[in-house]
Amino acid sequence: MTQPTPPDKTLTGLTVLFCVVFAGLAGRLIYIQGIRPDSPRYTLGASPARTSYIPAPRGELLDRRGERLAYSQYAYNLRANPVVISNQAPHLAALLSPLLSIPAGVLEDRLNVRPELRWKPHFNTNSTGLVATQWVQILYTNQSVLLASNLSYVEWTRVQTNLKTFRSPEERQLLAASAAMAHRRTNSPPIAAWNLLAKYRFRKEIARDNRSINLALKRIQPQLKEVRENGITAEIMERRVMPHGELATPLLGTTTNGVIPIVEYRTATNRIRVRTRELPPEIHGADGIERQFNDELQGVAGQAVIRRGKGRELAGSREMDLPAQPGANVRLTIDANLQYVAENALRQGMSKLKPNWMSAILVRPSTGEILALANATDPDYSPAHQPNSAALSGGPRKPQHRNHAVSELVEPGSTFKLVTYSAALEALPGRNLSPSSRIDCEGGTWRPPAGRKKPIADARGHKLHTVTLEEAFAASSNVGAAKLGYALWDPAAPPRSTALVKYAEAFGFTRRTGILCGGEPNTRIPAWDGLGTQLILSYGYGIYATPLQITMAYAAVANDGILMEPMLVKSVESPSGSVIRNIAPRQVGRAVRSETAKQLVQLLTAVVSPKGTGKDAALDEYTVAGKTGTANKMTQAHMAAGVTAHFSTFVGFLPAENPQICLLVCADEPTGSDGRAAYGAACVPVFKEIARETASYLTIPPSPVLADSGAAAERTALSRH
Repeated sequence: MTQPTPPDKTLTGLTVLFCVVFAGLAGRLIYIQGIRPDSPRYTLGASPARTSYIPAPRGELLDRRGERLAYSQYAYNLRANPVVISNQAPHLAALLSPLLSIPAGVLEDRLNVRPELRWKPHFNTNSTGLVATQWVQILYTNQSVLLASNLSYVEWTRVQTNLKTFRSPEERQLLAASAAMAHRRTNSPPIAAWNLLAKYRFRKEIARDNRSINLALKRIQPQLKEVRENGITAEIMERRVMPHGELATPLLGTTTNGVIPIVEYRTATNRIRVRTRELPPEIHGADGIERQFNDELQGVAGQAVIRRGKGRELAGSREMDLPAQPGANVRLTIDANLQYVAENALRQGMSKLKPNWMSAILVRPSTGEILALANATDPDYSPAHQPNSAALSGGPRKPQHRNHAVSELVEPGSTFKLVTYSAALEALPGRNLSPSSRIDCEGGTWRPPAGRKKPIADARGHKLHTVTLEEAFAASSNVGAAKLGYALWDPAAPPRSTALVKYAEAFGFTRRTGILCGGEPNTRIPAWDGLGTQLILSYGYGIYATPLQITMAYAAVANDGILMEPMLVKSVESPSGSVIRNIAPRQVGRAVRSETAKQLVQLLTAVVSPKGTGKDAALDEYTVAGKTGTANKMTQAHMAAGVTAHFSTFVGFLPAENPQICLLVCADEPTGSDGRAAYGAACVPVFKEIARETASYLTIPPSPVLADSGAAAERTALSRH
């Protein structure tokens, strides 16, 4: 009987076996990871390590309440390489047509190769060092054709899945023949065991047919594999989404796509192949807030150095993994609801007045915060100072997203009389003027003693004689303003240092406001000829300013004489909502004394009285202070066409006793219902619509005087009943 092996010897044998196996595995692991880490044999055919970029979304633009005005989404652009696709264009078009909802004929046309000869300079240097330029023709082909854009991830995945199963008709026939051979081999009638010759012939026939099929597949499959992998590729694109449509587009601005880096690598055959573009194109701000805050909004793309094998990333192979850093959010002072109110009112005004363009600016006077900044443009408008006529401007033109309120230089017209009266109330030597002081308006026509040969006349047939400053201002008398300008003239002072120009500077008319959306031009006085310019400047001609500058000047009066910088951005915030940088209101300086500001409010309130030019701007619950403005446009195009046109403005604030909002509405070349050029009062209906909706939205308390008079009228009516 055989003696059993002692237990200690069995355990020793297992231990030795385990140590040998462990040592072998450890040695193999050291060889693979330490000595030959790059060998394709041990990395499943992995490509060399390369950098993959992780896209970082651009920051969002928010309104003052946190409502998103613009944000980023990632989409895919589908590109094709007709050179790779070659003769498979009709078959690939048939496959992609239902997936992309594009007719197969259109896709096939895009997928066809289009060779083109182009001229290119070729430089040769001879033995003496002279460079000779020779133009040669180079053959170019369309190797990157855009098939579709803005595809979602699901749509691109569907296309990618179908591309992996793409088979040409020839390949399908060969695969079907191969399957038929396999079926024949397994399902053919049995051959008798003794018939060796028949068995040999059958096997030889099957092998011959399979060999011919495999040779045909081997011939066409490399090209088809190239079609499936590189014929159709996708590039990740970051697109800007405007959830409110085109709301505030001229203010927010647009973006532009930069260069897309292309990742290249070499295959085993040393042939460079262009891979799918892995870094989304950098989106930069083209204009508006997008451009001014591009550095804050721009994110930082992450990077990862990875290795791939058989189309997949090898686990644990990342040499660097930096996460993407999204861009910061920019919170504006704009209120999306008020912006919609302003733009809707402008659209209605455009349909009635038919101007070249209209703008509305809504400001909080105490802080300079812009609550709404709206623009509307006629599609036929030509910005080259042309009359509003498609025939005169060279035919219909596309609508322009131009921020007219900030970028357009206009003659302010009668709205500039605010500066003239401010200078007269404070700086007129030897006089102590007030709204009740009297002035002779000469019956509406006045010939200055010097400085101008042509008489100055009031518009629309005003025939005022000796009236108070308040009455002259309410009637918008050019003669009254010109007389004040004449009295302010100091022959001893340099022309650009007169009191009128100094007050224009104090109200911000001679410099940019510094608004953070950019696009501001330089305010200018085109020609200065001394007293002549002083006279026309006194009632708003001879100086070019933007509607925003006019608005901020009137907001300064509403703010007790203190001029504020227009505030468009409240803060810059991280994606989580924490504040990175606050932007506080900033005072530019004091334009007029507090007492003068109160007197100017009295003058502006008289404009909206029953005898003023802005009487239609009165509201039932609020005392409105404002000013109409009309500037005649006398460009060469207007004179050549015999067209009379005006730039019309109405600017005001409410409640007059405690201003909460300041609003300007302007229109370039408006027309009335009779087809004639309209005056400053043409903008009043739009002003009233925006002002009424804004006061209700902000729950501004009614004016005490109007509220008391309304209650008294109600009590009287009740007592009668």
